[in-house]
Amino acid sequence: MTTVAAAAVLAVVTVFVPNLPQWVSPVVLSVLVIGFSIAWPVTVSPTPRWGISAVLAVTGLASVWVVSLLPAQVKFSPLATELWLAPVGGAAALGVLLIFGVQTFSPPGGLQRFLATAMLSVGAVIAATTAGWAMLLRQKFEVAQGTLVIERITGLTWLMLTILVALAVAALATLLPTRRRNRMIAVVVGATLVAIIMQVIRPGVLSVPAVIGAAIAALIIALADSLSESKEALPESLQHPLTAVALGTGTTIVTGMVGYFVINVLPW
Repeated sequence: MTTVAAAAVLAVVTVFVPNLPQWVSPVVLSVLVIGFSIAWPVTVSPTPRWGISAVLAVTGLASVWVVSLLPAQVKFSPLATELWLAPVGGAAALGVLLIFGVQTFSPPGGLQRFLATAMLSVGAVIAATTAGWAMLLRQKFEVAQGTLVIERITGLTWLMLTILVALAVAALATLLPTRRRNRMIAVVVGATLVAIIMQVIRPGVLSVPAVIGAAIAALIIALADSLSESKEALPESLQHPLTAVALGTGTTIVTGMVGYFVINVLPW
């Protein structure tokens, strides 16, 4: 339900950009990052880790606002072999470095600290990928401003909405009372079918990337759902309400980078 709520908020922002002020998108994404930053450390320990939360927040906010405030003439390379996401990569690297610094002086030691550090570092990378939504929303804003907002639902808008709807469908499919293997199949198949239907209703040049992006988003949801039966995670963490918030906001955040990836990196 956290995933559905986050996806719904981003869908509203997506539809009404650029009629909204330009700062609205990064502000909404910042709220999403802060919620994720507070919740993610609970997946490692049921007790609050405010130092880790601060690191995650700084990582996500830096990536979102750097991308949002870059001058208009700055262009990202569409080639995967080039440094095409320097701000995001830099923010992620900084976040991981700070996580390692904090964890070095945090008990306990040994294997448990290693696994906890790895999990928290994944959180830093997820926080940095929030910039994927920032880039997509900024791109839509700039294109729409150049065309005097002639068409509210553009091809890019429909791609983002397709991914968000598929994300919500996949999240709801995890509630099915069946075996995890069957549930994961239903998550991926259901979300992909919904994406295909949406592209049949409104086909365009981004239809194939939209379906691929939706399928990848569903796979991420299925992977997150598998954590509920993980034997490595602490039972206290799995049962903590903030774990649901962490996974819901985290999967929503990552799909922004998925959308940017399928448009600008895959060789169409």
